[in-house]
Amino acid sequence: MNEIFVHDQPVRFAHCDPAGIVYFPRFFDMAHSVKEDWITQALGVPMAVMIRERRVGTPTVHIRCDFAKPLRHGDTLRFELRVARMGRSSVDLDYTGLKDGELHLRILQTIVFMDLDTVTAVPIPEDLRPNVERYLVSP
Repeated sequence: MNEIFVHDQPVRFAHCDPAGIVYFPRFFDMAHSVKEDWITQALGVPMAVMIRERRVGTPTVHIRCDFAKPLRHGDTLRFELRVARMGRSSVDLDYTGLKDGELHLRILQTIVFMDLDTVTAVPIPEDLRPNVERYLVSP
């Protein structure tokens, strides 16, 4: 267990405000990209298949971000994603945002697996559960 999903993202012009630093809501967009790629690459089901065919979504029910240092256009942000907690239908994701090995931000996000037709929480799909557990910090 204790795997870490690593996702490098360039900081683009579109991410930045007039001061030349990343506009804080953009970090949530970037983290969402990390979550989508984690589901696709690490859990083994493309996000489009989850949504369109399986009718399972992963909405955010809680999110918090601590900003340690600014990032600028041209920087590369390395996200490291870990699972801090796994419940019956929810997962707490812990994102660490690094540049050159230094902490720049940390996002804690709770997602819930949801039936998109009934808009109700459902258990984490059985075929995904073992792959989610691989990223669990302490099983």
